[in-house]
Amino acid sequence: MSNMPKVATGLNHVAYVTEDTARTRRFYEEVLGFPLVAAVRNDYDPETRSTRRSLHTFFAMGNGEVIAFFEIEGVKQAPPDGAPVWARHFAMSVDSRAQLDEWHARLRSHGVEVTDVVDHDGLWFSIYFMDPNGVLLELTHQTRPLTADDAASANSMLEQWVKDREP
Repeated sequence: MSNMPKVATGLNHVAYVTEDTARTRRFYEEVLGFPLVAAVRNDYDPETRSTRRSLHTFFAMGNGEVIAFFEIEGVKQAPPDGAPVWARHFAMSVDSRAQLDEWHARLRSHGVEVTDVVDHDGLWFSIYFMDPNGVLLELTHQTRPLTADDAASANSMLEQWVKDREP
């Protein structure tokens, strides 16, 4: 029998790199309404075990989950690695299609380039836009709870994907 601990109960935070904390703060507070709720300053780089200043800032969504950023002395945004931009994104939930439309209008009114609403099989409706750090953000409305049938379909799809990739 497995001694697996209780599954995680939610997202605490996800962290990205920023080259400009002030610009990042303006976007997350003024455009998205995520208040700055915490910050940690470090003078030590645990990877290189050397002195390097950094500031880790935390911006909260409505449910208390957080998107965070590191501004690290001497570190620039990583260059693209060849993966499509759409493959790495941070998706956040909204409560209704109407809210999604309201966000679309708000983002446009703040000069943010945002996609039209994308229909993902009638299950999710989403809009996509970049933050000032090149992080692709998604606001999405999920139209219904996921079911056992959804999980069964996902498992079948994954098994077929693996089978099709076999030499």
